[in-house]
Amino acid sequence: MAHDFLPPWPLQGTSALTLALLALIAAICGELAARLRVPRLIGYTAISVVFAVAAAALARISLAPIEPDSADLVLGISAAIILFEVGQRVSWGWLRRNPALTLTSVIEAGLTFLLVYLVMRLGGMSSLAAALIAAISVATSPAVALAVVRELRAQGQITERTLLLTAMNSIYAVLLATVMLAWVQVDAHLDAFVWSDLGRWLLPTSYLVFGSRALAAAAARLLLRALVLVRGERGAQIVVVLAFIAIVFALAQSLRLSPLLALLTCGAFARTLDHERRLLAAELGMPVAIALVLFFALSFATVNIDLSFNVWLAALALVAVRALCKVGVAAVLARPAGLAWRKGVLVGVGLLPMSAVALLLTRDVAAVNPGLAAQVGGVVVIGVVLMQIAGALLLAAALRRGGETRD
Repeated sequence: MAHDFLPPWPLQGTSALTLALLALIAAICGELAARLRVPRLIGYTAISVVFAVAAAALARISLAPIEPDSADLVLGISAAIILFEVGQRVSWGWLRRNPALTLTSVIEAGLTFLLVYLVMRLGGMSSLAAALIAAISVATSPAVALAVVRELRAQGQITERTLLLTAMNSIYAVLLATVMLAWVQVDAHLDAFVWSDLGRWLLPTSYLVFGSRALAAAAARLLLRALVLVRGERGAQIVVVLAFIAIVFALAQSLRLSPLLALLTCGAFARTLDHERRLLAAELGMPVAIALVLFFALSFATVNIDLSFNVWLAALALVAVRALCKVGVAAVLARPAGLAWRKGVLVGVGLLPMSAVALLLTRDVAAVNPGLAAQVGGVVVIGVVLMQIAGALLLAAALRRGGETRD
């Protein structure tokens, strides 16, 4: 009785403690990776995969597993900051001045979607599962592209085109995924498709897409006006930007819109409307760096990695077809877009990293159709693990080969 005020022994670690330890170990692993002259995100991702594989071992050392809801919140906010930053890389003026670059973006994304869809269908997947995987495959990881470019301090044609095409691919993928998610929601209530059900699909799709864009446009205008009020204090400007990102993320969830699409297009709208360059003053270097560490550390920490042969075979087929499309189109259309074909190959290589943001989509699908999410999730998780690590190494090699790094 006299010692009831003491905690039980052995101590039981909470989910918050496990999350904090993951962030700490990830930061250390990132620095170890940097000493080996590989991108820091390799260290962040590696420890995330280790936590996923060794989840059962955490209980043996009295550590609670990371709660999926807590992980999703941190992962979602981190992704929101990254997507807003990447959205600002969309230069509509450059795309208007260089139609061939726009054509490269559209053909590369369209061919990737089509061929990945066909390969997944040949592998025996349902049309909806194949379409979801194809939509996810279109995206190049904005987090990987941003992290590698920032770390190597890369500048030049290859860097700028890679970032622009990454942002455009992210927009296409989020739009496609949003449309697919709306179809999943409708399909869950239908026994069989008939054409009269098309209206039931178009309405939620239109609401998701146009509602997200409207929220983004309104938030971008309000953000730029708010920055006028704090133009003299850089710290306050950063807080204002981060607050708006969190508000858009929360409002999109409350309104049942797409937070990913809203944040990505909000960044693009903000750049287009920012004639006085107010956002440049509120440079988000440190918040983005923190978001990148947390994003990569949490990407796989709470997922189940399926090691079955069929899933691995489908994932490897996905990686191969996707790489062929992105590198091939970038190389073939490089010269019309004003770039030597060899540099076009390097741009295509830079587009190979797959986006872990896809994992957030599979969780949205799981809430509506768990069976479909299981079918899609296994292939997507393995594909993202492979191409987040290998893709980062290939992107770093491409930027170095192009002579655009300062590391």
